[in-house]
Parts: sequence; structure tokens; C-alpha cells
Amino acid sequence: MHDSDNNNKLDGCELIKSLIHWHEQGSKEQPNGEKPHVEEKVFSDEELVALIDPILQMDDTSRDGYIDYPEFIKAQQKAAEKQQQQQQQQPHEQQQQQQQPVH
Repeated sequence: MHDSDNNNKLDGCELIKSLIHWHEQGSKEQPNGEKPHVEEKVFSDEELVALIDPILQMDDTSRDGYIDYPEFIKAQQKAAEKQQQQQQQQPHEQQQQQQQPVH
């Protein structure tokens, strides 16, 4: 993440910068030299609020308007656990689909 003001906390503006950086990294050249097709988008204030507010609501457990380092680590752990659960469910769901008779 990008703690621009070095206060060991992330605010809404820093979260936006992080999302933009993440998006820009996704549009870099591929190993084969090709650049992926990425449409540039200018977000309205309302769209930015819709992106950032849920992150702050979910991860800012102290409700001070910032995500401090312990809150960030906790959020990353929750995200990793959720991803692991989803990965464990996928083979089970695929197996169930394969066992269903086709009509």
C-alpha cells in the first residue's frame, strides 16, 4: 500500500492511489511483448466513494477514518482466509456438478 504521508495509516486518498497503482501495474506489457487492452476510465466522485467507503467500513475497525498497520494486516489475513475457503469449495462444487445427471 502507499502511505504517502508516512503516518503509518492509510486514508481514503491513499487507498485511491493504491487502486490506481494496482490498475496501472495490471496494464504493463506481457512477457511476449504485447500490451493488454485496457480502457482508461475517469472515475466520478460518487464512484470513488462507492469503491473506498466499503473498504474503510470493513477494515477500519477503530472508525477513525484510517486503516492503520494492525487493521491492514488483519484485513489481509481475512482476505487470504476467504480466498483459501473459496479455493477449497471449488473442487467440491465441481465434483457435485459432475455427479449430477444430464437431462
